[in-house]
Amino acid sequence: MLDVGTATGMLARRSKKQLRFFGIETVTEWADIASPYYEQIWNCSLENAPEEVLRDYDAIVLGDILEHLPEPELALKRIVGLQTPGSKIIISVPNIANILIRLSLLFGRFEYAERGILDRTHLRFFTYKTFISLIKEAGLDILSIHVTPIPLELVSPFFNSLIGKFLYMVFAKVTFLLPTLMGFQFVAETRKP
Repeated sequence: MLDVGTATGMLARRSKKQLRFFGIETVTEWADIASPYYEQIWNCSLENAPEEVLRDYDAIVLGDILEHLPEPELALKRIVGLQTPGSKIIISVPNIANILIRLSLLFGRFEYAERGILDRTHLRFFTYKTFISLIKEAGLDILSIHVTPIPLELVSPFFNSLIGKFLYMVFAKVTFLLPTLMGFQFVAETRKP
């Protein structure tokens, strides 16, 4: 499996060596922290990775990567083109049409933050429709798409309490009923035909 954007290696660390992991990470310090959990990590961007680094994986994870690229369409098409038929690619992107962003825009606010949907390093934004279009234009079949709720436990410690966890569970159910409005991010499991 190729983990693009390993950060500090959470994905490989949580797998407990059940898979063979390779990674790409642009931040040298993070790559150094992640390296014990990967067979090999390349310290480069996805756009600058040599073809031999990107070729022939059973699975690739692009977790919150594409929104950081100036041309995510080209990057995704390139990586898909280097895989064999049947390869799975798991992609997640934040939902710019989330209700909080919509309300902010309604009141004339579009302010970047240190993290989240409006992370100041995001160059591109996706709605459900544009995300689906991106996947299809890259030539991938969609196996499933899931939505994640806003991570309220990161917003307030209240959501770690018993009442807060119950309210969060209700909020998560509403998110699944209204995914394009309430979803924090979309996660797609795709396959190269």
